[in-house]
Amino acid sequence: MLTFLLFLFTVRALCQNTSNNQSDYQTPYTSVEPFAPYDPIRASIFRYRQQQSVNLGSWFVQEQWMVPSVFECAAEPRIAEVDIANGGCNPRAILEEHWDTFITQQDFSYLASIGINTVRLPIGYWSLGPNFVEDTPFANVSSVYENAWTHVVRAINMAEVSNIAVIVDLHGAPGSQNGQPHSGISSGQAELFNNSTYQEKTLQVVQYLASELCFVPNVAGIQILNEPEDSPELANFYTLATNVVRSACSLPDFPVYLHDAFDLIRFENYVSAKAPDFSVQDHHSYYVYTPQDDVEPADNHTTDVQTTVTAQLASVDVTLPHNLIIGEWSCALTPDSMKNESDPQQARRKFCMAQYAAYTRDTPGNSFWSYKKEDCDPDWCFLNAVNNSLPSSFFPYGSGPITSAHSHLIELLEPEALILSSSKLVPRRDRISFISNEASSRYRHRSRSIAHRQQFSRDSISSPPSTLSPSMESYQDGYQEGFVTAQKFALYDGSKLGFVGQYLWTGTIGATVSSRRPGASSYLYRQGFVQGLRDAEEKISEIVRSP
Repeated sequence: MLTFLLFLFTVRALCQNTSNNQSDYQTPYTSVEPFAPYDPIRASIFRYRQQQSVNLGSWFVQEQWMVPSVFECAAEPRIAEVDIANGGCNPRAILEEHWDTFITQQDFSYLASIGINTVRLPIGYWSLGPNFVEDTPFANVSSVYENAWTHVVRAINMAEVSNIAVIVDLHGAPGSQNGQPHSGISSGQAELFNNSTYQEKTLQVVQYLASELCFVPNVAGIQILNEPEDSPELANFYTLATNVVRSACSLPDFPVYLHDAFDLIRFENYVSAKAPDFSVQDHHSYYVYTPQDDVEPADNHTTDVQTTVTAQLASVDVTLPHNLIIGEWSCALTPDSMKNESDPQQARRKFCMAQYAAYTRDTPGNSFWSYKKEDCDPDWCFLNAVNNSLPSSFFPYGSGPITSAHSHLIELLEPEALILSSSKLVPRRDRISFISNEASSRYRHRSRSIAHRQQFSRDSISSPPSTLSPSMESYQDGYQEGFVTAQKFALYDGSKLGFVGQYLWTGTIGATVSSRRPGASSYLYRQGFVQGLRDAEEKISEIVRSP
């Protein structure tokens, strides 16, 4: 009995101490800031480029294993966001101070300085404010979230300052999509797919996000659900939610991210059938949650990534317009996987670098889980993994940003003239590269005109009159357009085009080729585009690598 009383006294003292430190905290951010003006050029770059990304976990959706201090005064069982909101020590003050201090503008500046160009931002439906929690487990604590949406907007604007794009991820949906604590609830019940009221509330959340964020230039898309259970109703719900986004947002290529419920093949088929809609399949890759993961040695996991996983990603790329990202992954392995390693740190680094190489090479984006946590270990905490289990920087074209000197040389690049050789188009390697002042000016204009998709002018290339068939001319047109597209992206913060197939679907194949060259082959244009893109990226890499 005495022990129990001492325990109660300790808990009360802890809450009192926390209360003294946090209960009187008042956030200075109570008014919603305006977003940056919509810029179609920047928006296109942010939405189509290769994503070097990290998750900002436990900023707006709390997870006890990541930020245990925030749970000190939470209600039992102290495992989810709802427990904090129902706890003591003034939960509103605790959360608002956490939102203001956990990640700041300095963090975004750091991420940009090492080449991270995108963040995935998990939020809950409660993050939209009191109007969205009626008839949910958060209804009686709605006032805790009075300033929540203000802080989400502020987070997006802080990313904007550093030229970082944001994927807004609905991590916790009304009713819960998976019953897990990281969906905000501690009951363990996944009720979204068997409750029409919760489904309707989730669609209202999606509609609000789409209408508010559609024309925010650095919002690279919204994710409908995070890690939903693999319900038979999931694909139909995704169709309904995507339709809601398309109705609320008048931009036809605003990206919608769809987690595949860890069923890669099923949702490969679903997303590919939605083309040309800009839907993106999100797959999460972890190696610590199954009995097989536990018994497999670290080196075997590394080999699996380099063989089986790489083959899986390549097979998906054949059917999708390359719209598969790895939205969560980490360096974590189980103790049993590591127990026979003579050099655990080196084994972890090999495993982690193998993942990073595969996901960067074979997908248009990947996002490490997570940026920071209180016990910042290199398995799960990006801050500690950088230059440890991960590279020291993540710039698409090398170890540093594109400089003004690089940009000048990139502007002066031009596509090779193409000649017909054995019925195939090949670059004319013997031609002396030359670009006029007028053409140079046009290149600079192109770097600011990505949204208009200007065709490269053949007037600046000294090549013989065309004797090509319409289909071969289509390949040549594609090659030149692909080359210039690589320049446009590189001239914007050293970016690379990531969603190549989608860019062709929504930008060129559907609207440009058929009207410019009647009877031309879209397939040949596509092949030419990809070859021109890769040739230009190779030349840009040479420029960046040269001393």
